[in-house]
Amino acid sequence: MHIPDGLMEPEVCLVTSAAAATAVGYSLHKVKQQADDRLIPLTGVTAALIFAGQMVNFPLGLFSLPVSGHLMGGVLAAVLLGPWAGCLAMTLVLLVQALLFSDGGVLSLGANVLHMGVLGCWGGYACYVLVKNCFRDHWKGTAFGAATAAWLTVLSAAFLLCIELYFSLEPNEFSFSRFSVLMLSLHAVIGIGEAVITLLVLKAVFQQRPDLLTPQELAPPSAGVPRRFVTTTLASALAVTFLLAPWASASPDGLESAVDQHGLAAREIGTLFGILSEYEIPWVSSHWPAVSVGLAGALGVASVLLLALMLGRLTRNRPALAGADSE
Repeated sequence: MHIPDGLMEPEVCLVTSAAAATAVGYSLHKVKQQADDRLIPLTGVTAALIFAGQMVNFPLGLFSLPVSGHLMGGVLAAVLLGPWAGCLAMTLVLLVQALLFSDGGVLSLGANVLHMGVLGCWGGYACYVLVKNCFRDHWKGTAFGAATAAWLTVLSAAFLLCIELYFSLEPNEFSFSRFSVLMLSLHAVIGIGEAVITLLVLKAVFQQRPDLLTPQELAPPSAGVPRRFVTTTLASALAVTFLLAPWASASPDGLESAVDQHGLAAREIGTLFGILSEYEIPWVSSHWPAVSVGLAGALGVASVLLLALMLGRLTRNRPALAGADSE
């Protein structure tokens, strides 16, 4: 659910950007306080995996809906990294998507970070912990907590957009009630996919490295970065970009469908950024479309990872790749 430029008025974009910038700044401050050399490299590979996952739109034909959905990833990032580093991971993903691929507007970047990074990670983590604490079994609590939080954050982000559009559009061109019913109906179904994908990834992590599921259980910095987890996660991200992303559903996602049905698509404006718009490599796309998508995804994965390592310098914690363990 990437909001394009033009749907929201500049004043609304300014407010959402200010809120997002404040939250991201606070998240950066909290990550600095954690002083865990493993956290930034783990943030990078998690962000890379979420970037790749967001390239894959899954169809909702099972529910007889001519739309698609894709992973938001806020809850997944928060469960693996904690709400602060999770918010930074989502911000890196959305930044690369907007500036390199025109996936989400530049003026709307603050709103997208607010929806998927802040609401998805901060709000999602709070919901996750609340539900998780109702269970004695660690995995059951993690599973139910993450699934519930994933579904609710998708619905919450959809409803927040409805409120933002209410303050952006004139009553004669926008019906808050009709748009909200459509958005919430579509995203209630999309949220199921979000919950399922989140559970599948967390289950795989739990089987290999259960200590990585919550930040409180992270080993001390001296343990180094779990090399196998880093390698496996990056390999998985690249596999998604080359094997799944080229065959993603071409149906519009929930937001695109709602915007089209309400005649708001004409408000969307282009951007000067996004040299690889539609996740395509010029020239390659005309000869090998699937390879083009895969290469574009690989470039996005590398960009997110590079930004995460640069972020590590800002936190004054050297990524402990050199001392990575062999697990």
